[in-house]
Amino acid sequence: MLLKNARARAKKLGIPFDLTEADLEIPENCPVLGLKLQINRKTDGLAHYTSPSLDRLIPGLGYVKGNVAVISNRANGIKREGTAREHELIAQWMRSQGAE
Repeated sequence: MLLKNARARAKKLGIPFDLTEADLEIPENCPVLGLKLQINRKTDGLAHYTSPSLDRLIPGLGYVKGNVAVISNRANGIKREGTAREHELIAQWMRSQGAE
C-alpha cells in the first residue's frame, strides 16, 4: 500500500519514482518518535498516528532509492510542516517556555 500510494503521489506531483518492495524496510518502531508502527485494518485504510508512512528525505528528489524512510504518520506530518531549521527553532522556544 505504501508503494501504491507513493507512486500515485509521485505521478500527481511530477516527481521521480523508482522504488520496489525490496527497497523498503519497515521498522518495528518509528525511528523518529519511537512509536510502535501499526497497520490498523479496521480504519478502512485511513492512516493514524502510528501508521507506517513513506517519507521523502529531500522532497524534490522524489520517491527514489536512498531518499526514503519509513516513519510514523505522526512524525511525517510534523516533518512535512517545516524545515529542519524551523523545527530546531520551535524546539528551542518550547524548551525556553518549560515544555518538553
